[in-house]
Amino acid sequence: MQKIERVFRVEVLILLVWCLYFAVRALAPLSDPDTPWHLATGEYILVHHQIPTTDPFSWSMRGQPWVTQEWLFEVVLAWLANHFGFSGIWGLTVILQTVTVLVVYRLCSSLSSGQRVFSALAAVIAIAAGMAFWVVRPQMVSYMMFAIFLLILRRVREGRVYYLLFVPPLVLIWANAHASVSIGILMLLFEVAVSFVPTIGRLQAVPLPNRTRVCLVLTAVVSVALGLLNPNHVHEFTYALLSNNSLMTNSINEWHSPNFHSDYYKYGVIPFLAGVLLITILRYRPVPIQYVLYFGGCFAITLVYQRFMPYLAIAGAPLLASMTFDWLRVLLRPSRPFRYVCAILMLGAVVDFATKVPQVQGSVESHMNAGAYPVNAVNYLIEHQVPGPLLNAYDFGGYLIYRGVPTFVDGRTDIFLQSSVFQDYMDLQNLAWDAPYLLTKYNFQSAILPPGYALSVYLLNNPDWTVVYQGTQADVFVKKHTASTSSAPL
Repeated sequence: MQKIERVFRVEVLILLVWCLYFAVRALAPLSDPDTPWHLATGEYILVHHQIPTTDPFSWSMRGQPWVTQEWLFEVVLAWLANHFGFSGIWGLTVILQTVTVLVVYRLCSSLSSGQRVFSALAAVIAIAAGMAFWVVRPQMVSYMMFAIFLLILRRVREGRVYYLLFVPPLVLIWANAHASVSIGILMLLFEVAVSFVPTIGRLQAVPLPNRTRVCLVLTAVVSVALGLLNPNHVHEFTYALLSNNSLMTNSINEWHSPNFHSDYYKYGVIPFLAGVLLITILRYRPVPIQYVLYFGGCFAITLVYQRFMPYLAIAGAPLLASMTFDWLRVLLRPSRPFRYVCAILMLGAVVDFATKVPQVQGSVESHMNAGAYPVNAVNYLIEHQVPGPLLNAYDFGGYLIYRGVPTFVDGRTDIFLQSSVFQDYMDLQNLAWDAPYLLTKYNFQSAILPPGYALSVYLLNNPDWTVVYQGTQADVFVKKHTASTSSAPL
């Protein structure tokens, strides 16, 4: 009986409720514009038994070099989709997030002298602060790895240097799943560098024995060598340099600075940041310097590129935990009646989850949000064999690839930056002065665009074009001479 009661603890309740909440949230229809092309890439690799090194999906850049820096995640995603339908994708998402929150919890518990309740709260709050970016993309692997490396480095500082043996194989997986692998290498070297920094006021030094420093450097070297065992070799480590391309960062939302006027930032991120900073400042206690630097560094880069918000959120958890280790420790030894209350709440959460989990059944297609993807418009394109070359909206590109329709541009932005294609697309989208010329330059015969786009309005009023399909998500246009020779009904 006592062993059962140990399960009914506050921290277990917090973690269980959060994981079940995330699992239910992940049941929502797929809506991210990049998820379909990740699925299509994985399917391509499974069918052809090779990793593409040139673009097989667009018509504008077909055959040009392509760094398939996320191939491992894509293969796993496609295999799960083929064998288990939507439940496979859902399961992978839930597993990656659950592992991440549990690893952050273990890290926080270690830093807070076993204050498990507030460690669980810190882990959940941190993951929740970055929730907007937890979509079905390879970045989920990177978030998990970032948390795992933080925990491994904590164990190393505790004297368990053998934990570094896990790093090289993890880097090998990371390097084949997402191009952010250089983050892991930098974390190892950062740990060495910060070990030389003395205590500065409340910022507590974290000295390391020279032997440990050498082990960290050697691990970094071995990890880089092992990480090069990927189809893209050194490009997997240098791919992040693409963030220096101003055209991409100025044009794609996730590479923009945060919009603090949005509800997500106003009511989610800002309270989280304010809470971390206030607790750290007002609680006059020593704090490990490396976690302050992790948080500060992630904060700085997130102000430039909002896509790093999940790293900032995870980096804030250790600060929360280390500052709240003496709060309400009575919750660590709850009375028997309180344990029963926890048990009832856990049972309620499980029952609620059980009533909703049947929604996971069905194919991937049946779980694609028709309000996010131009499903009906693409059905029209395919059924009526609307001729190309096709001009498509950037956000439609991933779904077009998934449906086997060659794209002009899509979410694999790096490919289109090799030439003027991406710049030309932006000029078309924004109806720049050269848009009429570009329509002729690429000899577009059809277009699929959202209603209300400047270019959509232009084509509606252009005598050389006619609209053949109008929907809530997309309109389909064809050139008039094309429409007259096509069997497609209006």
